[in-house]
Amino acid sequence: MAILLNNVGSPNKPWVAALREYLPNMAIYEFPNFPSAEEIEYAVVWHHPHGDLLNYPNLKAVLVLGAGMDHIDAEPELPKAPIVRLVDPAVGDDMAQYSLYWVMHFQRRYEAYRGQAKNRYWQRYEVPLSADYRVTVLGLGPIGAYIAERFAINNFKAQGWSRSQKKLDGVSCYHGEQGLQQVLGNTDVLINCLPLNAGTRHFLNQRKLELLPQGSNIVNVSRGAVIDDSALLKLLDTGHIAAAALDTFNEEPLPEGSDYWSRDNVFVTPHVAGGTYPKTAAKVIADNIQRVENGQQPFPIHKKAC
Repeated sequence: MAILLNNVGSPNKPWVAALREYLPNMAIYEFPNFPSAEEIEYAVVWHHPHGDLLNYPNLKAVLVLGAGMDHIDAEPELPKAPIVRLVDPAVGDDMAQYSLYWVMHFQRRYEAYRGQAKNRYWQRYEVPLSADYRVTVLGLGPIGAYIAERFAINNFKAQGWSRSQKKLDGVSCYHGEQGLQQVLGNTDVLINCLPLNAGTRHFLNQRKLELLPQGSNIVNVSRGAVIDDSALLKLLDTGHIAAAALDTFNEEPLPEGSDYWSRDNVFVTPHVAGGTYPKTAAKVIADNIQRVENGQQPFPIHKKAC
């Protein structure tokens, strides 16, 4: 019984150490170095080579080292074993705090004050009460729901949208096409938490973005390709969208020639909204492995998007 570990883009060593703390009796092999495919029962991976997960006949579960599942959805065929998303509370905290920072930045007009400070100019602005400031989270999966509830706790007018009906404490939840049109037209800051799949690529196109009120703002903590870049840039230039804080992009690293770099009303961060920490995430993964060993279901199980 063994774990196959492959965290593409980041070092494996911290994960090996963290997993061994919780699973001391389980062998851990770093891809592609393992004795036999038959020995592998758990794959703990991120952006694993296409098709390779089908090569392990005794696989009991695939545990993904992150919340994003677009690389899994891109696989034409997956093993029969459950595919388990990583939902680490520490990541949820990171992403909620990142979102809260930018919402307050827009609400409290901090960028205007920064500009004034350069000119040693003193002027106060009236700002809306948090209870009147409409923050809409698009996508109410585990991370999106967590973020929406954090805004409710912080006394913002928290709203959320998902394809199916959801119920969250303190959050006004909308669903379906009619609900989407209703909530977009009633938003001060839109936070994108939609996963990227065939059904969400360029989901935020010009038609949907134009439903947002004049002067609204956008925060993207999900995947860049959920937003149609040309549509967003056009609406930023006209002022329909006042500003955007973007942490993810269709191409990463963001190319030097991207128009986003040159916009004063676009704030670029290099995919840092939510980090994945071996210290906390390893326990989540180990708990799910232990559930499987005890004959229980791991969670949350990912269903491949069509």
